[in-house]
Amino acid sequence: MGVADLHLTRVSWSARFREPAVRGAQLLAVSGFALAQPLFDILGKNAEFFAARGSTPGDILLFALVVTFVPALGLLLVELGVGAVSSPAGYALHLVFLAFFGALFGVHALKRAGLNGTTALIAGAVVIGLAVALVVWRAAAARWFLTVLAAAPVVFLAVFLFGTPVQHLVFPNADARAAAAYVRHPTPVVFLLFDELPTITLEDENGDIDAGRFPNFARLAQSSLWFRNMTTVSSNTTTAVPALLTGKLPAKGSLPVFQDHPNNLFTLLGRRYRMHVVETQTQLCPSRLCKRKRQKTGKRLSSLYSDARTVYLHLIAPPSLEARLPPIDESWADFGADTGKQLEEQAKLPKVNLKTFYIGRLRDFNRWLARLRAPGATPSLDYLHILFPHGPWLYFPSGRVRAVAVPRAPGRTEETWWNEGLAEQAWQRHLLQAGFTDKLLGRFIDKLNRTGLWSKALVVVTVDEGDSFRGGDSRRDPTRTNLGDIAFIPLFVKLPGQDQGRVVERHVTSVDVLPTIASVLGVKMRWKHDGRSALLDGPGSPMVRVGKFATSFSAAQALRQNARERKLALFGSGSWGPELAGTGRYRGLAGKPLGSLQIAGSVSASATIDAAGSKLVRSFPKRSQLIPSPLTGSVSGLHPGDAIAVALNGRIAAVSLVYRGPHFSALVPESAFRPGRNSVRAFLVSGSPSAPQLRELRVSFSS
Repeated sequence: MGVADLHLTRVSWSARFREPAVRGAQLLAVSGFALAQPLFDILGKNAEFFAARGSTPGDILLFALVVTFVPALGLLLVELGVGAVSSPAGYALHLVFLAFFGALFGVHALKRAGLNGTTALIAGAVVIGLAVALVVWRAAAARWFLTVLAAAPVVFLAVFLFGTPVQHLVFPNADARAAAAYVRHPTPVVFLLFDELPTITLEDENGDIDAGRFPNFARLAQSSLWFRNMTTVSSNTTTAVPALLTGKLPAKGSLPVFQDHPNNLFTLLGRRYRMHVVETQTQLCPSRLCKRKRQKTGKRLSSLYSDARTVYLHLIAPPSLEARLPPIDESWADFGADTGKQLEEQAKLPKVNLKTFYIGRLRDFNRWLARLRAPGATPSLDYLHILFPHGPWLYFPSGRVRAVAVPRAPGRTEETWWNEGLAEQAWQRHLLQAGFTDKLLGRFIDKLNRTGLWSKALVVVTVDEGDSFRGGDSRRDPTRTNLGDIAFIPLFVKLPGQDQGRVVERHVTSVDVLPTIASVLGVKMRWKHDGRSALLDGPGSPMVRVGKFATSFSAAQALRQNARERKLALFGSGSWGPELAGTGRYRGLAGKPLGSLQIAGSVSASATIDAAGSKLVRSFPKRSQLIPSPLTGSVSGLHPGDAIAVALNGRIAAVSLVYRGPHFSALVPESAFRPGRNSVRAFLVSGSPSAPQLRELRVSFSS
């Protein structure tokens, strides 16, 4: 072979591989902007997504590489296969792929710009996708520019791994060490941590525990120290829980993992205590002390990719469709993973969307409770962080579950409530789920009594943060209006042998919990901490600080009192009555027989009940574990703000307001349903609240 032939061969091979390389670079560029950048941006800012699930450095690195390179590589192989049969078809498919990624990028960009309409978002995304394909097809400069942009995904990958909090998980601090400690009084410790339960939820008009609705919290207070004026130092679980377990104020950028918090409750007692620990959203107990059953790599990665897909769908889905996705702000892992098959099999229920019940939380509680043992020669630390009454609010106080297509209560965008009536209804759902939480607490107390831990152990029951339900205000981020809702959280400390309760009025904070445990056990915390034992005498802190927000204790107390009075005015106390079924100015209609009301004919409007509720309303199984409440659906002929009353079996079951869509959501009590077919009527309500006028709507059912 001569020099000329060799040169021609090289040119031929170069030409053969140049075109696939260019196409691959273009696919990498568009997939980087459409997929990798949005995912890396949100997950890089929320590294707790990986920390809470216990992702290994290898898991995170593999995930990042897959997101960056695999979509482009996979589609390139597809179009090369098609191109081997027909070159024009291969190139046409390449343009289709570019249009697809362009549309994904477009819908995300338009949504971030504030465009919310489903039709407008989809149409805009299609236009952007077609524009990308057209300009690449027709303009050589565009093809060159897109090829050069192939470097961008590599930059996104590098920033994700080295420029966000994720780097602390990919490259963990191997030098993390816990300070050694000696336990002078090795008493068993039982620590039960609830989630999102503000103190005002439990209080009656006197500031005492509402024993009618929460008999087991009242029972706990009768035998323990109830620190009525405890406040949290953070409104976020992944910083609030470490503060509870370390005695230290949250540090900027720290993650809820052992490497960032080596000195904590578990390492403090780890040398002497047997550990029985279930962490839900944190990984503070090191593996040498807490032997977690690690999932196999394949299952672990499958869960990671599944949840990442859900996160991405939230980024690109129009708001009307996003509401039907599993919520991603109720936990950090396993979004919608609890299938609820147990409920379906036990009760032989009709098919509904059962990916909403979060029964995994209940399963964790049952398993943890079953493992509680009588005190032995080796003291034990039994710890559980359970996501109750944390949303989604799906349980009635009885333990029965809401059969809803969308688990998340409507009326909120991210952390802000945009509708007052829906915020109040979400509050009602929270209160009812807190009633079920009280039932779980009763089972916990009973088990401690049976094992002897009730009298011999140091028992701590507390909460990480509160929750707020105010239209136009944040659910959890502290403001000057919601601080009274979210800052104050209950703390109960039952000392070994204690049988008489006492209310402690001194202001304590969540960083005081671990120093309190240490003082009872006679162990010295050999690290710098911000809290002090709640058992010490003296005045409490004069300030309330939740994150960066701070105000005086007296001002916070005034906000708390106002919040409690608002709750009592809306929902009363003492029992689960009709106050929990109505919102708006006509809420007083809930529970009234239709025969006692003025029905002034009908109105040219209709209400259509969603499929999940339709099936159960028309054929309600005897002793059903599923309750179709709230009854939700769409309306026609009405406008947002109109009052709507839903009657079941001759009695007003719920009152609500029409909201944008227009849609309705009626929080029907479980007692309103009867076995078999239920009669449903709906009414537009107007006039004076003291003499309301009802006009009937047509009611239909979705199939």
